[in-house]
Amino acid sequence: MKLKTALITMAVMLLGPAAWSQETPKWEIAVDYSRVHFQAIDYETVNYQFGQYWNLNGGGGSIDYNFNHMFGLKLEFMDYATESRPVTVPPGVINNPNGATASIPGNLFTYMIGPQIGKRFGKFRPYGQALFGGARSTVYPNVYDLLGFQQLGARPTGRGWAGDAGVGLDYIVNEHVSIRPFEISYLWSDFKNPLSVYQNSSRYVGGAVFTFGGKPPVMPTATCSATPATVMVGEPVTVTATGNGYNPKHTLTYAWTSTGAKLSATDTQTVTVDTAGMSEGSHTANATITDAKGPKNYNVANCGANFNVNVPHNPPQVTCSANPSTVKPGEPSTITASATSPDNSPISTYAYTATGGAVSGSGTTATLDTTGNPGGPASVTVTATDARGLTGTCTAAVTVTAPPPVITCVSVEEWGECTFEKNPKKPWRVDNDCKDTLDKLALRLQQQPNGKLHIVGYTDEKEVVTEKTLGAQRSVNVKYYLTTDGPTKSDASRIVPRDGGTKGKSTRFYFVQDGTMCSGQSDEGTVVDESAVQGQSRTGPAPKKSHKAKPAAPPAQ
Repeated sequence: MKLKTALITMAVMLLGPAAWSQETPKWEIAVDYSRVHFQAIDYETVNYQFGQYWNLNGGGGSIDYNFNHMFGLKLEFMDYATESRPVTVPPGVINNPNGATASIPGNLFTYMIGPQIGKRFGKFRPYGQALFGGARSTVYPNVYDLLGFQQLGARPTGRGWAGDAGVGLDYIVNEHVSIRPFEISYLWSDFKNPLSVYQNSSRYVGGAVFTFGGKPPVMPTATCSATPATVMVGEPVTVTATGNGYNPKHTLTYAWTSTGAKLSATDTQTVTVDTAGMSEGSHTANATITDAKGPKNYNVANCGANFNVNVPHNPPQVTCSANPSTVKPGEPSTITASATSPDNSPISTYAYTATGGAVSGSGTTATLDTTGNPGGPASVTVTATDARGLTGTCTAAVTVTAPPPVITCVSVEEWGECTFEKNPKKPWRVDNDCKDTLDKLALRLQQQPNGKLHIVGYTDEKEVVTEKTLGAQRSVNVKYYLTTDGPTKSDASRIVPRDGGTKGKSTRFYFVQDGTMCSGQSDEGTVVDESAVQGQSRTGPAPKKSHKAKPAAPPAQ
């Protein structure tokens, strides 16, 4: 009886305060090891009494079907291996006057069913159970046969009733596996034979539990929205609560609360908030959505909708001016500002920002420095802030006049020449001496970022004159080498071939910077039409001639 009381007390202590929070599987299948202290014989006569027990090791399994998160029905089977132990009956015992000694083998098999109560929280599941069923054991037939108790009557069958009451603990490893460190119980059995009235035994069980199915209901959620999210005091706000995860076939109920606000209703999905008289700032309307037919502890969700109420405030009114409003680059301009609050709130600060210059100062005046402004518009923005943090702005415009342009002139630079005297058969060809000169000339031109190279080609008076003079052909051939044949490719747009007339067998080079030529400076020759006189490679054929002309007359002596 003490064992029963202790087990029941332990079950109440374990199960009573637990709060269920984990998933509840529908099925639990356990594979267990068990050891039972089988109090098999409790025999008493007028002059003799003895008790015998067997410590049996075994195991088995159980199946538990959970009706809900707390109650289940458990079916259990346990089989314990045979153990032999010596048993002695002294002479003179009634029904066995000669006494006897024998090694009695015995085993035990139980099959029971009954309710199991458990609760899950965290990683642990304590439980209690009360099972009832049947049992079989070979102890009683063996005692009857080996110790000579035939005088008692018919041989026992080894079959009887069994019951079990106890508590246990499962440690949840994951969704489908738990470890059962212990199950301790009181095992009662009644084999109804002359050797024993009933049996009071204790039992230990431990093993692994495999769980399947039965995930808990999904916790519903709620979202609340407010439209518009910001209003002026007195303007209405519409708030709506939307439930998610509820059974669509169930009717939901709504409950609204809001501190300091008047609600058009408190039990509808959408309500209107009257903001008249509300204080400035953020406010919240809270909703609770309930499914009365939903699963307990999984049928309520809450949400809140935030909205802002603004009380009207008039910002400062600001005027500003610049004196002078037109300055030369580098000259200052004084900015004067004046601000007033329509709500009579004191003006606390003035701040200045500028474009087209740098501004410094505080209070109602500041100075614009136009140094670095090449000419054009400049502006200063004044921001006035009142004691409530409200701001107002104005802009003062300043015109910075551009300085008169500085007139400069450029001079023509002579960069050398090439002669065409060494190859009378090809008097237009760029020879090796000229090639070396042009390679250096290309590098020099590359080092000048601005300006153009003028190539002036000349024709000797004694050379044959055609419609395409040799001077023009020599200048375009030099350009062709600089832009195409040479190792350093020059920009063709920066080279101007010119025809200098009859002045010798050569080309001269002049570099002209971008800009206006100084007084007395001018370009020599005329620009060659490169569509009519095309450049030739120094390795190419002679240029085509339209027709030959008579040799020029020798100069007068």
